[in-house]
Amino acid sequence: MFVNIQGRKVEVTPSLKSYSLEKVSVLNKYLDGSIRVHMTMSVGKKFRQKVDVSVNGKGVHLKGSEETEDMYASIDKVMDKIARQAKKFKEKKKDHHASEKDLPVVSEEEEEATIQEIIRENADTDILMTDERAVEVLREGNKHFVVYKTSGGGSVHVAYYRSDGNIGITEY
Repeated sequence: MFVNIQGRKVEVTPSLKSYSLEKVSVLNKYLDGSIRVHMTMSVGKKFRQKVDVSVNGKGVHLKGSEETEDMYASIDKVMDKIARQAKKFKEKKKDHHASEKDLPVVSEEEEEATIQEIIRENADTDILMTDERAVEVLREGNKHFVVYKTSGGGSVHVAYYRSDGNIGITEY
């Protein structure tokens, strides 16, 4: 782990540096491999103590910022944020890369039972219609979408129910 600690309008004392390194070392249990931690401490308006942290590594980019009256409190809060982000990243990575031994064993009979059958239906013969008629057909039937052509351009249109409940029309 590479840690870079710098101060902007503030001197990074040895005690601040050792405290920061102690807090950053928590990331070792969540992130493995070579990671780079960049911590910037600064004093803002009205003597607010601000700490910005960015963590970069293979596939991981975490950022956090905190501002309080005390620099040590700012370090605590921002490293808590970064630790939560790292924990969440580790859980996502663990769930995403589940090994095959963790997968349930499915027999061939069960597999055949879960295969869905494809049912072919004949399309309506009334494929030439206006947008208004397509909306009527969509509302009348138990269909999720209607594919049709308009008489003018001959391009294919699709009328469908959108996720917000409205009806959408797309031209191809």
